[in-house]
Amino acid sequence: MAWAPDPAYVLHCVAPDGSPVRLHYRPHRSELLDDEGAPLFADVEPQAYDEVERVSPQSPGWKSREAGTLKIQLGMRCNYACSYCNQASSVGDAAVTRTADAAAFLATLDTWLQGAPGRIEFWGGEPLLYFAKLKVLVPQLRARFPDAHFSMISNGSLLDEEILEFIERWDLHVAISHDGPGQSLRGPDPLDAPRSGHWIRALVRRRGGARRRVMVNVVLTAANADIAQTAQWLRDRFGHPDLALETEGAVGAYDETALAGPARWTPSDYARLHESIAEGFVSGEALRYASIRQKARDFIGSLRSARPASALGQKCSMDDPGHLAVDLQGNVMTCQTTGARGQHKLGHVGQMEDVRLDTATHWSGRECCWHCPVVQLCQGGCMFLQDASFAQSCENEYRYNQAILAGILRQVTGLRLQRITGDIRRPRAVIPIVSS
Repeated sequence: MAWAPDPAYVLHCVAPDGSPVRLHYRPHRSELLDDEGAPLFADVEPQAYDEVERVSPQSPGWKSREAGTLKIQLGMRCNYACSYCNQASSVGDAAVTRTADAAAFLATLDTWLQGAPGRIEFWGGEPLLYFAKLKVLVPQLRARFPDAHFSMISNGSLLDEEILEFIERWDLHVAISHDGPGQSLRGPDPLDAPRSGHWIRALVRRRGGARRRVMVNVVLTAANADIAQTAQWLRDRFGHPDLALETEGAVGAYDETALAGPARWTPSDYARLHESIAEGFVSGEALRYASIRQKARDFIGSLRSARPASALGQKCSMDDPGHLAVDLQGNVMTCQTTGARGQHKLGHVGQMEDVRLDTATHWSGRECCWHCPVVQLCQGGCMFLQDASFAQSCENEYRYNQAILAGILRQVTGLRLQRITGDIRRPRAVIPIVSS
């Protein structure tokens, strides 16, 4: 399919003096003009971009032995039961691995991995449930790849002195999953327990601040949609005024539990999220979240370089051949949140040439993404969700990224985005929004 059509949108804004202002945006060519046809940024210098591979079940992607990002799935057990967990529906599909498999994984690594990954990520479930495996893997991988960025996401509840010293010794970057005032959707607050609260705060104290080796990772729901309030809540409770923050964005609907509950937002919830993010660009609170900050930079960069949509991969980058998710038995999966005993097994590292990414749909294969004014910001969301799960996740991502667009405009130009008109097509599965 050719890269057409090229939808155009009008961004209806209000200037600080109350006068109406229209901007004209073509996301497929990253062109943002005023009513006179002048670009919003005067320093536009178009660059040459390669087209991405547009994966689909009919046109599968592949995986490279030269993995720039290696995601190692340790197992999917977790000591929490988050109501919106993006792995819950895949736990039964995970291969059960032992600590001995970690040693075997290392022994065969050189037979299938070429070059040095820039990033190595260790994934659960809750990865600290697999500390015995980490003690086998991390020292040897650090010896082989001394310059690689090592990271993991943890709920922090199992931290102790031994684990903290291990993290420091091997220089692991840690993201603590915590939703601030929305934590009840995840389960107990580990900060409330004297033992786990002590060690989480010790981790932040010893690895946070200017060192930027630890951050708090927030999933946005209706319960924490005011991002400034959430940021302050986290700074107060973690006891660190310079707490590094990250967000995965608006919650997705990965199973029926999430679809029926935490993934649902009311119109007033969306409005609260929108205003808190847009105003947060002016106050600086939105830019405390690294992912929002990066999205803003990337979007402004897309305008200045006239980045075509044909260069745009998926949000997670797992459509990229150089991003590889494996378990300790060498199974290759769609992503680290999926198991290798179900539909998301793509093959095995021992036969990398036979691995096929046939479980994903690039955003260009979805009509709603093609006709979306924030596709350059959203990048298609989750590439394997379908039907009602995709529709609700898409709605949440759309509102979240529209708020970021509004924030960029508010900060850069002073304009307040009121609405967007044009050929906007939403997912065909209709999810009713419950009024507040």
